[in-house]
Amino acid sequence: MDRVDLSKSREKKELEKLPLTLGQELAMEKIKGLQKDVMIQSLGEQVALLKIEMMQLKGGGN
Repeated sequence: MDRVDLSKSREKKELEKLPLTLGQELAMEKIKGLQKDVMIQSLGEQVALLKIEMMQLKGGGN
C-alpha cells in the first residue's frame, strides 16, 4: 500500500465512526428527553397529590 491508500483507508475509518458517534449522541439526547418527561410527570403527580391533601385538610375543598 502506498501513502494515498493508507490515507484513504484512515479517512474511510474516520468517516465510518462519524455516523456512529452522531447516532450515539442522538440516542443520548433522546434518553435525556425521556428522563425529563418522566421527571415532569412525577412532579405533576406530586402536585396533584398535594392539592388533594390540601382540599382534604380544608374540609373537601370548600
